[in-house]
Amino acid sequence: MSADAPRNPARQDPGAKPGYRADVDGLRAVAVVAVLCFHAGWSRFSGGFAGVDVFFVISGFVIALSLFRDLDAGRFSLSGFFARRARRILPALTVVLLGTLLVSLAIVPPVYFQPFADSLIAASLFVSNLHFWQTSSYFNNDMPFRPLLHTWSLGVEEQFYLAAPVFLLLIQRFLAGRWRLVVALCLIASFGVNLYAIRHGHFDAAFYLPFTRAWEFLLGVLIALLPRPALPRGINEVGTLAGLAMIAGSVLLFGPATPFPGVAALWPCLGTGLVIWFGKPAGEEGVPFPSRLLSWAPVVWTGRISYSLYLVHWPVLVLAPFLMMRRLTLPETVAALCLCVLLAWLVYRFVETPMRRIRWKIPTVLVAALVCATGTAAVGWAGAKLNARLFAGQPAYQRVPDFHAAEQAWRVGTCLLRDSQSWTDWQAGACTIGDGEGPPVLLFGDSFAAHYVPGLVRMGGIKDAPVIEYAMEGCPPTLAPDSPGTPACRAFRAQAVELAGRLGVDHVIVAGSWLEYGTGISMQADSTLTAFKTAGIEVTLVGQSPNFHIPPYMILARTVPPEVQQASLPLSAEARAMNARLARLATQNDAAFLDPAALLCPDGTCPVRRAGEDFYLDYGHFTQAGSIEAVSAVFPDRIP
Repeated sequence: MSADAPRNPARQDPGAKPGYRADVDGLRAVAVVAVLCFHAGWSRFSGGFAGVDVFFVISGFVIALSLFRDLDAGRFSLSGFFARRARRILPALTVVLLGTLLVSLAIVPPVYFQPFADSLIAASLFVSNLHFWQTSSYFNNDMPFRPLLHTWSLGVEEQFYLAAPVFLLLIQRFLAGRWRLVVALCLIASFGVNLYAIRHGHFDAAFYLPFTRAWEFLLGVLIALLPRPALPRGINEVGTLAGLAMIAGSVLLFGPATPFPGVAALWPCLGTGLVIWFGKPAGEEGVPFPSRLLSWAPVVWTGRISYSLYLVHWPVLVLAPFLMMRRLTLPETVAALCLCVLLAWLVYRFVETPMRRIRWKIPTVLVAALVCATGTAAVGWAGAKLNARLFAGQPAYQRVPDFHAAEQAWRVGTCLLRDSQSWTDWQAGACTIGDGEGPPVLLFGDSFAAHYVPGLVRMGGIKDAPVIEYAMEGCPPTLAPDSPGTPACRAFRAQAVELAGRLGVDHVIVAGSWLEYGTGISMQADSTLTAFKTAGIEVTLVGQSPNFHIPPYMILARTVPPEVQQASLPLSAEARAMNARLARLATQNDAAFLDPAALLCPDGTCPVRRAGEDFYLDYGHFTQAGSIEAVSAVFPDRIP
């Protein structure tokens, strides 16, 4: 590096000193624990997915410090940087990918194993974020076996690692080292693309693509560039506490229906930035109390194994219920998490640490990394072929429901809108079922309202009244101002009462997948009942239909002989509890209530196959046969 080259603006920052690592490891521990609690299904941590955003900011900060340190010392090389990244990431990832494949090979049928093998190939080549973006669909997102879904974040990180050094070298070469200005402008541009994608309903693109996530890494880079003056201890205390509070608020208050990343991602990212910037290196006077907590030995240890822990936790939490063919109990979930910690420590101790200490020459490391990545991809391809042979003689596993036919029957894109569509795409004439002479009935809800449509079509409406389908995927039919939902969802349901009035509707059926939105949704449904009641429209609230953690046809393939023509499975306690809450809500609002779970499963067991016909597509949506069965049991003589 020449004497007149721009120097690293962060060189004198306290953050660049080695002792700072304690806070970074502590933040990694916070992030990985948030993700684990979220993936364990604990509703109090419904926003735990924001832990990944904490990781992204940390990665940007740490990589920036490393790059600036090498640039300032005149020893930076692209090949050396990529070799260090390969040593850090590939060994543990390869072990987890191959381990997951080995465990899954003989227990996961081809209908799930082939998509898994495709994701393994993508993960080994660090493009799994692009793979999951391209394969995203309403049904794919609910597949019970996607043990490598979490590797999307590694794809985004690796793409950042590929771009970051080139990006910084270009700034140094052509922009006279105007680091902060260029990084800030790129950060704003990426955040703008993120907001644009969310605003226009491109949620999968905003979630998975590197362009919409780059601002999170760049925030970490910008923090590394900012000067860090000495500050009074009180300011450091307030700053770090505020940052931790923003992260905790994201984890505790966000939920699956929060539009994300969007504006919401600012909270965990800015919170991480505050903790990094206001935290002080271990060993200096005036270390803020939160920094001392983050430097506590068990927290630092958790942070150091966080990469391995992140890698192993999701395969374990996916494989365990798939092996048991049911949802894990609380003790089983805790045991699974303990197993995750043990496996993470083993990977950290015997894979991560030794591989980082190997002193191979840079070309050797890069060649080994290429062989490792392509070899793992080849094993994934071969595994899919072997898996297909293992299950070739088991016809019970070939009973795969026709999702395309179901979407056509539900009129997806026309009457059941996707969350990327506008409510103006809906047309009443195309969504009317039956030709009775009575006032029309509005069927309002999400896909769990639409799955009654095939049965209503067979019935020709309800009594002498036509039914008008008005539904949107993943959109809870609640009208409270703070109800969860995307912008398209909020606009869609805001039209429901006015639409009913324009169509001459005097009765509305409200149905949804209530369990998916959390226990609080039962109270938010109160707003729907009140709004229609105020408009003089009668309401029938339809409760939670039977749901299963694993698709029933898959459970039966594992547990009963293939020639079995009739079978039942237990009704979940969660469905019973939710319907009890909804029934009380309906009573309080003078609304009718229908309990599909009770009507379809009167003795606590639910028919899932009859005369060889399966009743469920997946964890809860009805097949056409199931819809006819459900409508016959639930609706006759129950709607005025």
